[in-house]
Amino acid sequence: MQTTVTRGLALTAGLALAFGLAACSSTTTKPADAGAQTPAAADSASEGTFAKDEDTIVFATLPDHEGAEQDAQPIADWIAEITGKTVEFLPATDYTAVVQGLASGQVDVAQISSFTYYQAQNAGAEITPIGAQITAEGAEPGYFSVAIKNPAATGVETIEDFADQPVCFVNPTSTSGRAIPMSQLMNAGVTVSEENTVYGEEHDLNAAKVAEGADCQVGFAQDTDADPLIEAGSLVEVDRFQVPGAPIVMQSALPQEVQDQLREAMVDSTQASLTDAGIELNEFLTENWFGFGSVDDAYFDTIRDVCDQIADQVEACRA
Repeated sequence: MQTTVTRGLALTAGLALAFGLAACSSTTTKPADAGAQTPAAADSASEGTFAKDEDTIVFATLPDHEGAEQDAQPIADWIAEITGKTVEFLPATDYTAVVQGLASGQVDVAQISSFTYYQAQNAGAEITPIGAQITAEGAEPGYFSVAIKNPAATGVETIEDFADQPVCFVNPTSTSGRAIPMSQLMNAGVTVSEENTVYGEEHDLNAAKVAEGADCQVGFAQDTDADPLIEAGSLVEVDRFQVPGAPIVMQSALPQEVQDQLREAMVDSTQASLTDAGIELNEFLTENWFGFGSVDDAYFDTIRDVCDQIADQVEACRA
């Protein structure tokens, strides 16, 4: 069964966050032919602001699976090629670090989830979506939150059967591992108690936790991490729900020239856009990323409505 969440209601409350950010690391050097910055480029840079300096783009990605930063390296290299600037990763240990980095202006560009986009805006970030992830050729932006069970959970046929037992969620601020699952559980009349709420922190770890069956025999994970274990017989799919595509965003305060460069190169891009730019795809992108489709802010109204619905159950949705 495949379900699409289709509600849209804006939520205007702010979200207070407090998290200390470490210094940036993992540098991607700008292309050798980028050359020194010209006076015109310097003038353009003066019309906007950067997280660090006009020669550097600070880039963040969500630590939603092991090796997330390495998997995003080709995107970082692509940004360096597009802009002619050095790209540095923000070393984010959790989702909150990325949200706060965007809100405080310490991140220029980020690959995030639709829920963290919502959170960052509520925390005061002035960000603009460049595009949202497409996972297969010909597909629209979006992916799936998969309700999964351990094969031993013979009494579980639908998510209604998740009632009164431990449920493994990814983490409190995950879109496909917490927000969308909570909305779907509430629609099914299922309330998960605090005692039965278990977190696996990352999608791959959460899927593995359900497959092990020790802490919980049911839970949720994004399709990228759930599907291989389903195909292997270690998990059984109960249901899946479509989620707004994970966006790549930029600070609205970046110089217009930089914004235009990123938008022109990345909107409606494909894997070929990277290879044509001389960027080698890694296995993660080859299997899970086909490009970025064009979206605007209204595309994320679904998440605003879901968060309005689950605010009593999910603290991250509350002001």
